[in-house]
Amino acid sequence: MKKEVSDLFVSFSTLIIPIFISSQLLLTSTVMPRLYDATVNDLGRYSFTFDAYQYIEQDNENSVIAIGSSKMREVFDGIEISSLTEFDAVYYNLAYAGDRPYVRMVEIDAIIESEPEIVIVEFGPNYLSKLNSPMSDIMLNRMSHLISINSEWYSASWSEMVDDNDLPHLPLDRVSQLEYLQALTPISVEKTIAYELGFEDPPYDCERESNNVRCVPYIGSPDYLEYLQYPTQFGNALERIKGGFRSTTIEDFYGHMLDDYINRSYHNPEGTINKNILSLEFIIDSLINNGIEVLLVGLPYNPILIDRLADGQWQYYNSTLDYFNTKYSVHTVDYLWTDYWTEEDFNDYTHASRMGEIKFAELISKEIDKIMLE
Repeated sequence: MKKEVSDLFVSFSTLIIPIFISSQLLLTSTVMPRLYDATVNDLGRYSFTFDAYQYIEQDNENSVIAIGSSKMREVFDGIEISSLTEFDAVYYNLAYAGDRPYVRMVEIDAIIESEPEIVIVEFGPNYLSKLNSPMSDIMLNRMSHLISINSEWYSASWSEMVDDNDLPHLPLDRVSQLEYLQALTPISVEKTIAYELGFEDPPYDCERESNNVRCVPYIGSPDYLEYLQYPTQFGNALERIKGGFRSTTIEDFYGHMLDDYINRSYHNPEGTINKNILSLEFIIDSLINNGIEVLLVGLPYNPILIDRLADGQWQYYNSTLDYFNTKYSVHTVDYLWTDYWTEEDFNDYTHASRMGEIKFAELISKEIDKIMLE
């Protein structure tokens, strides 16, 4: 009987190991490239961070990682910052659109494994905004996606932070994660063959010169390291509107469109301890406990938007930043309320123009040197 069980185990192992290896090869050679170029998802940046953390881990240089939303993605030029800091490091921009701490926490084990000297974390009204319980299908899918491609899936120190109402909707065991990825395989294989044989073109041109924010240069691309430091940026919407190259007028842009924008839930704190705040605390606590410096940065907004806010609309931002300052050994810098920023520093309501990027680099480089060299 024992021999039969042993033979069965050997047979099972002989079967399952090649399947696992082949599935991993298929993921690397077929699925991930189609995620990077946004063939099977909306945005390549939702798929690139775990590979980036492994790249950083294998690099012997000092590293500084910036995370946050598209506001951080647009303002953080790691190449420019590196040229201004005395602290010798590679500065990585791993921010992506619509970021929430509750979703970003899935990456915490991979961030820690990459051993950065500092993690620069965006802090703003959006990071304190409301998330429903259970979350919307869009947010559940985004979180499921990160969970399934997580290179540190076996650690999952964040799993106890998951809201009970979200648990049934997320792939928290490895089988469910592989099933999620398996569902992406047929279309990924089909499109890869079509691209290779010239039957179809990829949906976007991922070359840096194309200026397309939807796709990401794949690992090994000549643009890969540069992209990790300074990703493709938005065009300047304000310039195009003012120049008459958009159907939107500047009166509409700063009129009812701005009023609608500043009243969206994502751009306003909920005003209470919620999933995002608890997750941000978890991220900060995890980094500090692993000897990683944390710098919370209140990013600026177009001053015309700031002037339009109702009295006290973002007061919870101020009190929460004070709370983190008091409770944790974090470094903080608040650029939100300063008069340093002008309309020309922005492409739109929230995203930095090239002028804004340079100003930010000059400011943040001094903060980094203060932390690491003083």
